[in-house]
Amino acid sequence: MFIFKSEYKIYEKSKRDINEDYLICHSNKFYAVLDGVGGNRNGQIASKLVGETIKESLLKSKSIDEAIEESEKKLSSYKRKHPSSERMATTIAVAEILENSILVSWAGDSRVYQFRNGKIIFMTKDHTWVAEAVKKGVLSSVEALFHPRANEVTKSIKDSSKPVKLEQILIDDIQPNDYFLICTDGITESWIDSALEELFSKFNSSNDIIQELKKCCETFSEDNFTAIIFKIESISRF
Repeated sequence: MFIFKSEYKIYEKSKRDINEDYLICHSNKFYAVLDGVGGNRNGQIASKLVGETIKESLLKSKSIDEAIEESEKKLSSYKRKHPSSERMATTIAVAEILENSILVSWAGDSRVYQFRNGKIIFMTKDHTWVAEAVKKGVLSSVEALFHPRANEVTKSIKDSSKPVKLEQILIDDIQPNDYFLICTDGITESWIDSALEELFSKFNSSNDIIQELKKCCETFSEDNFTAIIFKIESISRF
């Protein structure tokens, strides 16, 4: 069983007219961020609809896979009534708190990080065109940062006609003072991994870290930016 220090959150539209990100959490149970896509404000609808459906399902103790399936049904129903929303979808990154582990599930370029002593010891791998190009050796990691297809996701939650299987990792290597960061790509637009490690090394307060994240993103991020940070205070194993 984990004992947490209080979680801290930011949820900002940045320089965009609307916020297509969405955030859901239930302390010590689950934390998730979503980033909608689709244009014409449909991304905003997709992320909220999926987020609320997943929250409702997880609070009923359903699995994340069941929650995703239910949210895809909701998207299909909405798209049937609103044909102009056909292209809407959303990314997701979610951390579910289990008894002695944390289940991380994701689709797209929203991320989950685990930090220990300021170093990244785990991070999700983006489902994007450029991430796959880097893996194949077509692009370098630096080239990927500035590539025109950098924001093109290859996996997202769409609807029942295109069901998605989230990538999942069960993290059981967890120690007191580990930090977890769950964020949309508006955060990583302004923060490369080495800068995040410097940030988590410099500060020992979740509030200080989240405020530094926000300050930098307000200056440099064009996209909406959303993040949740929580710290493991202690672990009790019975």
